[in-house]
Amino acid sequence: MILKSFLKGGKRYREERKIKKHLLIFGVPDKDFTGFLLKHYPVADGWEILCAEGRPCESILSERLVDFTSRGYEITVISDNMMGFCLSRKEVVLVFVFYQRIDKDYAYCQGGSLLAAVLAKELNIPCHLYPTDYRLEDKDNGYSLCFAGEPIAPRGVRSFIPGVEKVPMSYIAEKW
Repeated sequence: MILKSFLKGGKRYREERKIKKHLLIFGVPDKDFTGFLLKHYPVADGWEILCAEGRPCESILSERLVDFTSRGYEITVISDNMMGFCLSRKEVVLVFVFYQRIDKDYAYCQGGSLLAAVLAKELNIPCHLYPTDYRLEDKDNGYSLCFAGEPIAPRGVRSFIPGVEKVPMSYIAEKW
């Protein structure tokens, strides 16, 4: 597993790092994203996926990841606050964030996508946009205080966890 080797350091770490190619994904991919991956980033070429979890989309994302694993991709789920660590260590070749819509200057993506795009740009790692069929802006925002379906805060506690963020197109290397 990449994070186990990653944290151990030493010779084996360096050898694995040369062989593996990691894509980092943030957000809920479209149902046809697996076909896109197979065409452009095939398992046979050594591609693996780091998936930065983004509550509150964990259950729908888990369903989509099943398709990746069934096609042979090795998936490592990382917490969203590990994105910078993985990117700074050059473990990631390319970042994908998923957009709901685009206007002239912005892509409207799941909350947290702006962080992924900014980190990628600052560390000279291309950030690509791919559409999603998942409409987070249509969801009730009350689910943001749950993890794995369980409440993480007492009833009545409010949160500010934006469902959708505007990601400036200047952070994006390519739109698919």
